[in-house]
Amino acid sequence: MSARCAVLVLALLAGGCLAAPIDRPAPVTASDFRTEQVRRPAIFVRLVFAGPFEDQERQRMLADYEGALLEALNTRAVLANDVRILGEREPRLEPVAAVEKARAVGADHAVSVQVRVTRGGQALFCAETRRPFRAPSTVWGQSVDVLRASDGATRLVVGATGGALDVYDFEADCDNPRASTRRTTTEAISEAVKRLLNRVVGP
Repeated sequence: MSARCAVLVLALLAGGCLAAPIDRPAPVTASDFRTEQVRRPAIFVRLVFAGPFEDQERQRMLADYEGALLEALNTRAVLANDVRILGEREPRLEPVAAVEKARAVGADHAVSVQVRVTRGGQALFCAETRRPFRAPSTVWGQSVDVLRASDGATRLVVGATGGALDVYDFEADCDNPRASTRRTTTEAISEAVKRLLNRVVGP
C-alpha cells in the first residue's frame, strides 16, 4: 500500500466513513465450504446466562434448546453423530478437544456453539429508521465454529460480536412501536436454533 493510500485509509477510519464497523466482524467462511457437507456432525452447545434467572428456568431452557435442536436436525434430515448440551458450570470446549470428540464418534464435522442468554438490558431497536427506541428484552446471543473432523480445518466461524445469530424475545414494529410484540421463550429458542442451523447445515 502506498503512503498516500495509507493516509487516506487512516483518515476514513478517523472520520467514521468506512461502511463496515471494525467491532462487528463479518462471518468467516472457507471458500469451498458448503452447508451440505455437514451431514454427520458432532454438535457441542454451551449455554451461559446473564441476568435474573431462576435455577429451574435455566434447566428448562437447556432442555428446550436441546429439544428444539434435535427436532430441527431431524426436519433437515441431518443425522448428528453426537449432540451435547453443556451447562455454564462446564468448561468451554476448545477447538482441538471438539475435533477429537468428533473423530471419536465418527462425525464429519465438529460444531461448537456458544449461547449467551442475557436478560435485563434495554436493547435498541429500529436503529436504522427515524424512530429508534429502546425496550427491555432477553437476547439469545450465539456464536459457532465449524471444524472438519478429518484435519481440524476451520470451515465456518460466526462470532458473537457481529450479532448475526442473535435472537431477541422482542419483535419490534418500526412503523408503530406500540404494536411491537414479544416472542415466548419457546418461540425465541426455536428461532435461535433455526438461524444457527441455516448457517451450518442449510435450510
